[in-house]
Amino acid sequence: MERRNAARALRVVGGVLNGLFALFHVWLGWRIGGSGLPDAARGLMLALNAGGTLFIAFFAYAFLARGADLLSTGLGRATLAVCLLLYWSRAVEEIFWFRFSPAIFVTCLAAGAIPGALLALTRRAAPAATA
Repeated sequence: MERRNAARALRVVGGVLNGLFALFHVWLGWRIGGSGLPDAARGLMLALNAGGTLFIAFFAYAFLARGADLLSTGLGRATLAVCLLLYWSRAVEEIFWFRFSPAIFVTCLAAGAIPGALLALTRRAAPAATA
């Protein structure tokens, strides 16, 4: 029962966090659209941002509305793994491709830890060996 409550709490926190990130990316798209970037660069940035926004919105949906599937199916566990990789790769990108921001780095690590913890909860304990 305790494991189920922990998984539910992690799903809610992960879903809300991903929903907030999706909203942030909607706002970011609006900012990119009004930027002074050349048309080709602005178009590319908007296209990549739109895809990323949909991806993150899907994570919010999966965490909040499809929790049982997320934890009990292969596709659900793959979704958790991709979510973890998305946020942890973004943390690594913060080191190499951006002016390092500790706040963004820690936020991305924490956001990746949520699906990581859910993945750990889905692993079935190996049956005890009998003598």
